[in-house]
Amino acid sequence: VDLLNQQMLALRRQLAALEKHLGCRLLHRSTRAISLTQDGETYLQHALRMLELKREAESALQERGGRLRGRLRVACSNGFGRKILIPALRDWQKEHPQLSMELMLSDQLSQLVEDRVDVAFRMASLKDSNLVARPIGISRRIVVASPDYIQRHGRVETPEDLREHQCLIFTGAERPGVWDFKGSSGKVSVRVQGSLALSTVDALQDAVLAGLGVALMPAWFWTRERLDGQVIQLLPDYRLADHTIHAVTTARQNASGKVRLFVDFVEKRLKRLSGMEPVEG
Repeated sequence: VDLLNQQMLALRRQLAALEKHLGCRLLHRSTRAISLTQDGETYLQHALRMLELKREAESALQERGGRLRGRLRVACSNGFGRKILIPALRDWQKEHPQLSMELMLSDQLSQLVEDRVDVAFRMASLKDSNLVARPIGISRRIVVASPDYIQRHGRVETPEDLREHQCLIFTGAERPGVWDFKGSSGKVSVRVQGSLALSTVDALQDAVLAGLGVALMPAWFWTRERLDGQVIQLLPDYRLADHTIHAVTTARQNASGKVRLFVDFVEKRLKRLSGMEPVEG
C-alpha cells in the first residue's frame, strides 16, 4: 500500500509539472472520477501520434534489414476477415513470424487515423480524399439459395421470377431491395421483397443455409459451399454489378514496407479464390 501511495504521489507531481509547463489543465478531477479536458484530449492525440511515429521509425530500420517486426493493425468487414484473411494468415505468419497482427473486424467503416489502423480493406465508395486507395481485386456478386429452399418454392429462371420469392434484404446495401441485372437483352432492375432483412453479410449466409430465402452476395463468400452443394447459384446467365476491393491507407502508412508486403500478399490470395478476378492495369 505504501508503495502504491508513493507511485500515485509521483504521478500527481509529474502531471502537475506537465500542466505547469503547458500552461493548461489536462484533467478534470473530482472525488468520484478523473476525465480528460479538451486540452488533454488534444495533447493525448498528439502524444499517440508521436508514439506511432517512433514505432514506424523502428519498423523502417527493421524492414531495411529484411525483418518485419512490431504490430500490423488491419480493419475489414467480418466476412472479409473470416473468408479471406484468417484462412491465409498461417502462410503469412510463416513468412513473418516476428510481426504480430490485430484484426479489427466490423461491418462499420473504420476511421483509419482515429483507430490507428495501418490498412483497411473496403468495397464501399471512399469519401476521404486524404486516403490512398489501391485496387487489389474485383468482387463478383451472385444470387444464391439452398437446394431445400428451391425444392419448396420453385426455380428461378429470370430476374422477374424473384418477385415471387422470399428475398433476403441486406440493409447495408446502397439500395436495399433493388437488384440490378445485366443479361443478353440488356439491364433489368427488380425490386425484391421478403419477410427478413439483415444487417450483416454473415447473417445473410446463415439465413441462406437455413433455407429462409434467396440472397445477393459476394461470390467469394460461397466458394466451399458451392463446391459442396450446400447452395445453388441462381441466374448464372445474368451479371450483377461488380465491386472493387480496395486496400486503403493514409498517405504516411502507404509508405510502410510491412503494409505494402501485406497488401501484396492479400492481392495474390484474392486472385487464387474462386469467384475473384484480378484488377487489370
